[in-house]
Amino acid sequence: MGAKARFVLGFVLSASAALAQQPAPTAPVFVSEVTVNNITVDVKVVDAHGVPVADLRKADFRIVEDGKDQAITNFLAVIGGQVTASPDGTVVGQAAPRQLVVFFDLYQLIEPDKRAVLDSLRDQISVGLPPAETMSIVSFDGTLRVHTPPTASREKLLEALKAVERLPGAGLQHQIRLSTFRTDDLRTGRSYAGYEFRRTQNEEYWNEMKQIIGRVESAFSATLDRFALAPGARKVIVMVSPGFPRVENVPTYRAYDFFRDTPPSEYRNVGLFDHAARLASELEYTLYALDPSGNSLSEVSAANSRPTGFTDVANVRFWREADRKDNLIRAAQITGGEAMFTTNGGAALADVERLTSSYYSLAFQPEHFGDSKEHQIQVEIVGHPDYQLTYRKSYVDRPPEQREADRTRAALLTGQTENSLGVELVLDKPTSKFRWGAEGMHVYRFNAELRIPYARLTLLPRGSIAWGQIRVVVMATDPKGNQSELTHQKVPIEIPADKLEEAQQRGYFAYRFTLEIEGGTRTLRIAVDDVLAHTTSAVVADLKL
Repeated sequence: MGAKARFVLGFVLSASAALAQQPAPTAPVFVSEVTVNNITVDVKVVDAHGVPVADLRKADFRIVEDGKDQAITNFLAVIGGQVTASPDGTVVGQAAPRQLVVFFDLYQLIEPDKRAVLDSLRDQISVGLPPAETMSIVSFDGTLRVHTPPTASREKLLEALKAVERLPGAGLQHQIRLSTFRTDDLRTGRSYAGYEFRRTQNEEYWNEMKQIIGRVESAFSATLDRFALAPGARKVIVMVSPGFPRVENVPTYRAYDFFRDTPPSEYRNVGLFDHAARLASELEYTLYALDPSGNSLSEVSAANSRPTGFTDVANVRFWREADRKDNLIRAAQITGGEAMFTTNGGAALADVERLTSSYYSLAFQPEHFGDSKEHQIQVEIVGHPDYQLTYRKSYVDRPPEQREADRTRAALLTGQTENSLGVELVLDKPTSKFRWGAEGMHVYRFNAELRIPYARLTLLPRGSIAWGQIRVVVMATDPKGNQSELTHQKVPIEIPADKLEEAQQRGYFAYRFTLEIEGGTRTLRIAVDDVLAHTTSAVVADLKL
């Protein structure tokens, strides 16, 4: 996830059954599992003139991971949105499936920019989507909302855009307030504008900026997980965001500060969206960033009647603007996508459709599986060094448990789950303590219990026991959109087989744990996955501590 939330969520776990306890035998192994890690890389290939190359075959490609050649296990060619080569001959000549997600960062967008994108996007969608394409509309303004799941219906998509239109662009509400913004002492009139002061001011500015971006990045990551399961479809996501909020309290520097280091490293902040971009790459999305906010430096220079040019490098707004655009460009490039700077959302969408309509999809199976390491990918066209290739250059191979937990987190945040398991949450009265640290805080500790009726759980009789398994995922959010770190644990359930009928009639499985949460208004979100049945239930508790 992105930057850490500004509150803590501690998690201490234990579990027990509501029936009389008996020594639990070891859970039996039902089947032997063989896991295959199938990695897919979508590659756009153009010649020296930028024209898509349409006649390549599997033998023309070479794919390398971490310096080691990989055997291509699957090959798909799509030209102009139509499948031209596939292991499944029945799909050749048909439209290639494509799933597009449009994510509106209302947390940082301002209202005029949001409206400009919506107006042009509405015109583009009104004429209909390309064949075999579906689209989802999602927004985040402190609350993550899925306005429509994947659909090709113009009516549903236009209604979703109306829902986004009704939500305000809240960028102006997220001003950065610097405690060190004043550079003079009101009592003595003395100015404190030395280099060390300006560097401290800059650090405070970026710490607050990272908190704001971290909230957006967490919501964006949850959106990626929410729509990641799209078998056989090309996955594309468009993030409509200015990258940084429009703020006025930009630190002030002197021209000679910039000659201490060129450019000064402490003034530069790039890679703030890298975590979400790397997740997008791992989940096989191509990310396109759409920034409708224009160039704030030009606006400032015009207002002050100052010419742009070399003198701008002595203006911190110049570097802030460079960082803002570089963050979006870098995030998109990690996935093989691009950043677009325009208010014309319709034209941007048309460009995305054009850029993703011709590609080659290559698959390979590395030896590792869930090693948590980042792996580098290199693709070449044999005999054609002049061809230009665009694709994701790396991915992190997360463990399966972490992937499943993150998908459950996404379901919690987007309201995808119901309480089909009939889970009941019981919270004891909290106790508080004061925790010393960089910021003093009251932390509340309380015991909690999840009660899950045995009748709703999937339990398989095996010998003398009935065995099942649940995964518990716990997280907390605050009104600003901050999220705690995700905590998850898989728990086996074992009861004697001769007690199964009795348990299903009147018993429940009790899962006990202890929480520590910083004081304030919090929303506690808990999901219970029935692993054998592949079902998820959620319970939510609003806390004022």
